[in-house]
Amino acid sequence: MSPHKLRTVSVVEAIAEQLSEDIFSGMFRPGETLIETQLAARFEVPRQTIRSAVVMLIHDGILRREPNRSVYIPRFSESDIRDLFAVRRLIELETVRILTTRKVVPKDAENAVRFMEVLRDEDGWDEVLKFDFEFHQALIAATGSTRLQKFYRSISAEKRLALTYFRSSHESPSEIARQHRVLLDTIRAGDPDAAVEAFSAHLDESEAFIDQVIHSQQKQPSPTLSSSVKAGNP
Repeated sequence: MSPHKLRTVSVVEAIAEQLSEDIFSGMFRPGETLIETQLAARFEVPRQTIRSAVVMLIHDGILRREPNRSVYIPRFSESDIRDLFAVRRLIELETVRILTTRKVVPKDAENAVRFMEVLRDEDGWDEVLKFDFEFHQALIAATGSTRLQKFYRSISAEKRLALTYFRSSHESPSEIARQHRVLLDTIRAGDPDAAVEAFSAHLDESEAFIDQVIHSQQKQPSPTLSSSVKAGNP
């Protein structure tokens, strides 16, 4: 058996991955500005390396930069969320119809649900979100369509970011696990229309909750600089 080849990760990619995990973990809040000099000091790399990592995250949609403004964490508007979920429905509902018609229940999606089911209610939201992400990603991958997977990857980072900021403290891990078990069971049952209806209701509920949170946050002031970065936390 030939040895497995490990993917070589550049310094830029490693920093981009660490920053994205920091963002997904909730270390930063919507609207927070990231200062390149502070990030360069934190990672002990030149500013150009930070700029290159930032460009990668801007491309993924989890950082933004506007003229005459430093890079910052996006603050999603209602129209942003509406557009994001419209694209999710195009991809995910068709995926569910394909899998149910083919009677395919992805093993990786089953594993993601099982990991959710053993989480405790005191476990962090980033743990729940990690397995939620793996669940939906597994469904897309199971279609076997490289183009569908590429399309989904183009929005997956924004999707995860939106859920990071707008779904934490909404429901317990056990309830999230139960919901995903039900969704998986609808695929297993083999009725495409029923499965699509269940997933559609799931997306509707998620979008409605995020819209509600956006309304409640509109009166809150926007932070300008991450206290985590200023404190030099890893």
